[in-house]
Amino acid sequence: MFYCVLLCHLLYPIEVTSQCEGGPEKRIGYFTTLYRVRTSGKMTNFQDHIGFKLLNRFLKILALTEMSRWTLTMEIEFMKKENEVETGEWNRLVKDAYNSLEFLVTMYYLRKHLPETGKILDAGGGPGRYTLELCRAGYDVVLLDIDPTYTTFAEEKIKLEPKHVSDRLVAPIVGDIRDLSRFNTNDFDAVLCLGGPLTHINDETERTQATSELVRVAKPGAIVCIAVVGYLAMLRTVLSRFSYELITPPYSELIKEGKGNNLVGDSLWHFFRASELQQLAESCGLTTLEMVGCEGLSTGLPEVTNTVAEDPVKWERWIELILETATEPAIVDMAAHILYIGRVG
Repeated sequence: MFYCVLLCHLLYPIEVTSQCEGGPEKRIGYFTTLYRVRTSGKMTNFQDHIGFKLLNRFLKILALTEMSRWTLTMEIEFMKKENEVETGEWNRLVKDAYNSLEFLVTMYYLRKHLPETGKILDAGGGPGRYTLELCRAGYDVVLLDIDPTYTTFAEEKIKLEPKHVSDRLVAPIVGDIRDLSRFNTNDFDAVLCLGGPLTHINDETERTQATSELVRVAKPGAIVCIAVVGYLAMLRTVLSRFSYELITPPYSELIKEGKGNNLVGDSLWHFFRASELQQLAESCGLTTLEMVGCEGLSTGLPEVTNTVAEDPVKWERWIELILETATEPAIVDMAAHILYIGRVG
């Protein structure tokens, strides 16, 4: 149950969004930060005091990079728990400063590596957090997820966007990343598998099959990004929060081998070392470009990270350090979420 608890205790969210000013046709070379506040619930301390500053500081750093063609909008939503999707996976990436690191760092590297335009497959994309961001940035996106609740949620969420954004959602499709036969070979300009879908495939042969499918549907030279949950970070979580699991079967298999059967209801888990993910990707035809530790130096330190984020100056410097060190091999291997970026061929 420990990882379910780790992922699912979500409160009032901070929603970090991106869109291009004037529509996707008009990308400008600087950031415009817009703030829209909807107050339908009580502010948390984090949102009340530093919510607006969190992304503003991050944007200041990004504005110094070559990827400043994207205009980002920060929307703070103070909402009540309306349904499981809204308060579950949709808000997982924006719960607080610590949890936002996975999203912010991933978006940073997507901006760095994705083509200027094109059709993207968001495979295992859940309720569409990344799909929405990519639609706002002017990409045509196909969202695929095994859970119809998620694809329906994403479709309804994106319908609320301006037409030039909502029209970018090519289709929300219910499907399994292990079987992408509905798509042609060389169909997409980029393929994403973010948030850890491969972590939920416990069988090694099926993980290889899924990865091969992600590569097959990508065009020659296309970027493929795959994120998984890290094995070493999982062990650290066991030690710090669930040490009783060290002596309770069937968790010995999880701790020794990084995998578990039906640990959380019907959920399956396989936690990755960085080298395993790289070997898997390369065996399926990808050339490695970068590997990233999304939470970086903050991995396993949510409380102190959120405390640092209360000071804008400290938070800005910490974000800089996260980005400066995110690709260090030791940091990648210890990260809660490991992001692989490769090119087909």
